[in-house]
Order: sequence, then structure tokens, then C-alpha cells
Amino acid sequence: MKIREKLQHWYEGTYIPEPPSSPFTMGGYRRHWSSKLFHSVKAFYLANWQWIWTTSIAFIALYIAVLALR
Repeated sequence: MKIREKLQHWYEGTYIPEPPSSPFTMGGYRRHWSSKLFHSVKAFYLANWQWIWTTSIAFIALYIAVLALR
């Protein structure tokens, strides 16, 4: 198994099908805890990337301003 395949398997997880007795539910993926954490961080970033970048740039500018005043 190549590294790319291992990373893809880690990212996606293992598919767990639902039993046939439940017709309205679909199967799901069982992911490793670190993959769940990565998915959560990715979802947070994609939902809030505007203010994350703006805040980061503001803090960098503030740091440069403090260095310039010394």
C-alpha cells in the first residue's frame, strides 16, 4: 500500500454499512480520532477563513508596528 493510499484510507475511514433492516438510513464512515479532528479543523477553517486571515494580518501588522516603535 502506497503512502497516498494510506493517507486516503486514513482521511476517509472505513465504510460501515447499515443493516438491511433499516431502509431509510445510509451507511457511514468510521474514522480515526485524528482524522475526525482534521475534518473538524478543516470545516471550521472553510466556514471562517475570512476572519481568520483578517485577524492574522492584523496581528502581524501590530507586531511589525511594535517592532518599529522600539
